[in-house]
Amino acid sequence: MKIAEINELITHLSKVFSNIVLERSLLESKLFPVNAYISLGFYQTYHELYAVMKQVWDTITPEELAKKSRSLLSPIQALSISYLWLYYSLARMGTIYNKCGGDPSKEHLEKREQWKWMLEKWYSLATHYFASGKPTVAASNRKIIGLNDDSIAWVKDHIQPVTPEQTKKVRRIIGSVDLYSFIDECEARAKIVNHGPYPLGNGENLVLTEYTNLYDGHDRLWLPWSATEAKFPSSTLGVAMTLKDAKTTFNDIGTMTVDPGDYSKLVKGIAAYKKGGDQIVSVGLDELSSYAEAADNAQAELYMKFAQMGRSQLLISGATAYWKGFARYTDSIGITEKVSWNLSKTVLDEYLPIFMKANEDPAFSRIKRKIIKMKTLPFLKEKDPIMYLMPE
Repeated sequence: MKIAEINELITHLSKVFSNIVLERSLLESKLFPVNAYISLGFYQTYHELYAVMKQVWDTITPEELAKKSRSLLSPIQALSISYLWLYYSLARMGTIYNKCGGDPSKEHLEKREQWKWMLEKWYSLATHYFASGKPTVAASNRKIIGLNDDSIAWVKDHIQPVTPEQTKKVRRIIGSVDLYSFIDECEARAKIVNHGPYPLGNGENLVLTEYTNLYDGHDRLWLPWSATEAKFPSSTLGVAMTLKDAKTTFNDIGTMTVDPGDYSKLVKGIAAYKKGGDQIVSVGLDELSSYAEAADNAQAELYMKFAQMGRSQLLISGATAYWKGFARYTDSIGITEKVSWNLSKTVLDEYLPIFMKANEDPAFSRIKRKIIKMKTLPFLKEKDPIMYLMPE
């Protein structure tokens, strides 16, 4: 890609990020110092991701991985695709803001070339994954359409008619699994992704919510603290619903919004599923309560673990969870055990002392200024987007 094309992408991604922040606001938590640990995690990405992704893309092309990932319960989907630009670009912004006086021309040339290469690989992955051929959910009319025809056909074949009461019960179960997934990832939604809407005709659309890396008691831990006495029936779970006369929209961090919010009466059918080896296996709706029980118990255990940690441990845990997110890519080529998922000594020595005191990176002030301008002057054409452009 030419620099002008890369800068068009950076401008687009800056708008995507701005809209995500406007929807959610900057993160706050009473348990985790979220803005501080995500900053630490971003810098880990900036320093270490290129070497990891170089191994991935030297082994499998983005086009091949996209095709392989357009299936149910794939760890590579809208959210994990967003990881490839979001984490690194924010750390790059912080580095240029804090160390280069806000001047992108002073960025180290090697880092600039690495970012250009990673953007090109991400763009190819994203445009081959999304059916729209666009690189983001925002550019795809706020839809996450990436699953292949066989996957959708499987779900259609397993949809069961449900009553509003059954739907409310399933939604409560989903809520429990959401909360567990959220805390296991240090109050991030990395385990959760949504898909859709897939039109079925007659005003009905299919939407899906999927979970990966639930703790089922097997030897492999997703995160160092994930082992709990409570164990899920499986490490994956998907719940698909057909909605009639409801509007669904999605964003680039995999979040689904349904209008109206109380949509239980609009759900006409539900299918639940998990992975059994390399196959997708149906889960009976009556089996879902065991997932809720495991989620509630595991969440309580994890909360107690984190509540006993000091600030340093919480910062390192949160940043580690962000960094481990890229294991979804190394898993695809079988090298995860060869990569260190600990924070590097360089990052710990330089950045941990900063965030032991600061609640967010100083560059966040740039984000806030840009977002305020976007809200008050939405018609203004941004010549200096949040994520710094590359010098021509």
